[in-house]
Amino acid sequence: MRNNLFTLITALVYFSTATVCVQGMQPDKDQAAIAKMPAPLMEKIVAEAAFSFVYDGKRSQDLLPQWKQSNSAKSLGDGREVHVRTYRDLATGIEISREVTVFSEVPAVECILRIRNTSTQETPIIEKILPLDLQFAAEGAGSILLHYAQGSLGKTEDYLPIDKVIESGAELALTHYVLEGANHVNGQLPFFNLTWRGGGLIGAVGWTGQWSLRVSGKNGRTVGLQAGQQTTHLKLHPGESIRTPRILLLQWKGDDRLVGHNQFRRLLLEHYVPRIDGQIVVPPIGNSNAFAYEYEAIAKKTGRNPLDVVSQVKPNEEKDLLSLANDALNWVNEKNQLDFIRGLPSVGIELYWLDAGWFEGEWPFGVGSWTPDPKKFPRGLKPLSDAAHEKGLKFLLWFEPGRVGPGSLIATQHPGWVLHRPQEGRLGGLFNFGDSAALRWMTETLSAKIDEWGVDIYRQDSNICPLLFWQTADGPDRQGITEIRWVQGLYALWDGLLRKHPKLMIDNANWRITGPDIEVMSRSVGSLTRSETECAGIPHPAATQLQTAELSLWVPMGMGAANGFDPYTFRSAATNGMGTGLDLRASYVPLDQVERGIEELKSLRPFWLGDYYPLTDITLDERAWSGWEFHRPDLKAGFAVFFRRSLSPQSALETGLRDLDPTAIYDVTFARTYEAGEKRTMTGEQLMHLRVEIDTKPGSLLIRYAQAESKQH
Repeated sequence: MRNNLFTLITALVYFSTATVCVQGMQPDKDQAAIAKMPAPLMEKIVAEAAFSFVYDGKRSQDLLPQWKQSNSAKSLGDGREVHVRTYRDLATGIEISREVTVFSEVPAVECILRIRNTSTQETPIIEKILPLDLQFAAEGAGSILLHYAQGSLGKTEDYLPIDKVIESGAELALTHYVLEGANHVNGQLPFFNLTWRGGGLIGAVGWTGQWSLRVSGKNGRTVGLQAGQQTTHLKLHPGESIRTPRILLLQWKGDDRLVGHNQFRRLLLEHYVPRIDGQIVVPPIGNSNAFAYEYEAIAKKTGRNPLDVVSQVKPNEEKDLLSLANDALNWVNEKNQLDFIRGLPSVGIELYWLDAGWFEGEWPFGVGSWTPDPKKFPRGLKPLSDAAHEKGLKFLLWFEPGRVGPGSLIATQHPGWVLHRPQEGRLGGLFNFGDSAALRWMTETLSAKIDEWGVDIYRQDSNICPLLFWQTADGPDRQGITEIRWVQGLYALWDGLLRKHPKLMIDNANWRITGPDIEVMSRSVGSLTRSETECAGIPHPAATQLQTAELSLWVPMGMGAANGFDPYTFRSAATNGMGTGLDLRASYVPLDQVERGIEELKSLRPFWLGDYYPLTDITLDERAWSGWEFHRPDLKAGFAVFFRRSLSPQSALETGLRDLDPTAIYDVTFARTYEAGEKRTMTGEQLMHLRVEIDTKPGSLLIRYAQAESKQH
């Protein structure tokens, strides 16, 4: 870590498989000056008790002045200081420690509460624990707007942005899981940007459970913010301790909320995303043949190129293909996988990916038996990793340790480690990471398999919503405790694997359940499938465009699946990594496009670690355009990509690139295909007032630019 937040990225970027070294990035002068402006909200949070709880029926605001207090502070040596204020009730022995981490180079703080029973008796009930409970007056005049986004349900609407005006008397509640009965039907991302004239407050909730955020408008321009675990009503046993969700807040100044988002992105890149050997880990370019069975079945049934067929599939026809996709996962065996690995063409793939279906009992009901199916893999999985490594590829292996299928090895040998809920069905129960013996067993079991099988990337999936399992296990005076223990156990599992395997990458699969909060962000490479919209092998270009456009505001790392390789489809899904489930040996795969698309992706990787600007509205409207820009101030270079969607009547878009020097000269290329395309020399002013033309629908245009240092306008 460096002391200066903005010394992130140098002009020299060195790539190895799935890693990138970044250091030395400097912001433009305006952003640096804005970051140094006073941040009274951050000062207020540090100075005041901006948290709350109810203890034995009494409000914390009334209790804390009577409790014994102590303070400490320490520097972490990387531009952060941790301030701890501890409150102790001498009568009952409960101790509340509030940790506030202050970032020296940006107006940001991180808050968490740790609560401990220091006595030999149970505590009274502590409830409604909120690590953030803040009221403040927004500056200026005009509307106060909350920008947030939908979570993931595996639908095309995943991560759809939402803007709500926060008026006096209004209240808005966001949460992770919204249930109707036992069905998970909605939810939001754990991020928000509250804006007003002259600035705003951007934040994140770090909790891989049922977090809750409430935003309310009070009298005048007063705003209330409350965040924490949705339900806490519990007593603590003697010596017992718990923690709360982690809250990250950044105050920004100006009239452009993208300034705040880019300060936030830089903060995450500096302090939250994982590193290996000091290098930020970025998603790889991976390949499995998970859709090979499905695509071959389509080809036989229709007599057509399956890539053409799936590109025209209507939403009501996807269900049939999903059933084929499930069959395809169980189709794997040692022979066909070794043939696949050894026959993989040299097109730039970095990773071999073995998904579900390799274990006894098969997908989806055999989870909980983490032993290779002896009929399919009589020698285990080591031959696959050996073949991948001989080919120069990383090896990714899929697990779902949080789910236990009926009749599986865990269900029959360790039934006490499994949480249940009424009518849970064939998908099974929830493995209890909150049980110390179960957690130790799972950590040791997975670690041994990672060693034995040569696993480079551990992919952890989640396919059941855990909320009802947690709630079913709680007693009336322990509401929320199962969730707390389970979430803490999940973090301990990942931390244990990373300690034992410091070069391991963790793939937090499918954000429908686990989500991309800052706690999992700090331990994982993001998700190699950020949404399940692509999991049937069907391309959804508008949906993947939306995912990139919105998620890039909040999450620096994440990846989509490419189910097509023409420039429009591939660019829609590609980020700084990419995955595909197509068998690249198949005759219908256009290998020249695959190779050129991957080559283009790799050349753009440095810029995904820069600042981000959406250049169009973020929608699913097929009549609209979509586009964004990634800019590296230190390199004085970047790229923008534009998409004219299938029903757009516009062949041109009046737009403008961001963060450029209007007087400088730039070398610019325009590529409608994977070819380099037209080259121009343009001023920054011209790029800031740009007319983009795409004469096909759908169609895409990639613009690359770099400042010509020796030329001045």
